[in-house]
Amino acid sequence: MENYKKYLISEIGMSNSDAELFLSGFELVKYKKSDYLQEEGDKCNIVRILISGCARGFVIMDGKEVTTNFYFEHDHTYDYINYLKQQKGEIAIQALDDIEAIELSMEALEFLQSEVIGLHRMSHQIFKMNMIKSESQRMDFIVKKPKERYLALLKNNKQIISRVPQHQIASFIGISAEHLSRIRKEIFNS
Repeated sequence: MENYKKYLISEIGMSNSDAELFLSGFELVKYKKSDYLQEEGDKCNIVRILISGCARGFVIMDGKEVTTNFYFEHDHTYDYINYLKQQKGEIAIQALDDIEAIELSMEALEFLQSEVIGLHRMSHQIFKMNMIKSESQRMDFIVKKPKERYLALLKNNKQIISRVPQHQIASFIGISAEHLSRIRKEIFNS
């Protein structure tokens, strides 16, 4: 958890005391590879931050898993939109390898945010980062061709190649595994 504390201080701009207060409410939870961190239909009431490991979010459409996101160290894996709407989650999140995460109830987070100015600032910063990431992914699907989406994914997340199966990457960028294989071969040969 010490690495995440350093991240909060250096990247989010929290003070050391605010970071310590924030982290004091979290519980360390471990998941094994293939465990579900969240299942479709779960109530969205937990803040979960990955300390180590990798996970993916997905939905089932027409009987097929469609990858919606990948999560790595320092990523938040909760369904904030459905929490705000007070709805059950639509996304399942599954561990791609062993994971250590910290978890806190949304109610506890809201209490901390009301008490600590640094936490409010942190929440705003994380909300902005997640909004930018979501909007960028949405725009990529609208304006970029599959090869461009794949290259952008590699550029913005180099670790994805070594940590995520190719068929899940293909699903994430909206193509078949075979199409991704052709794109990879084309890139390699150019």
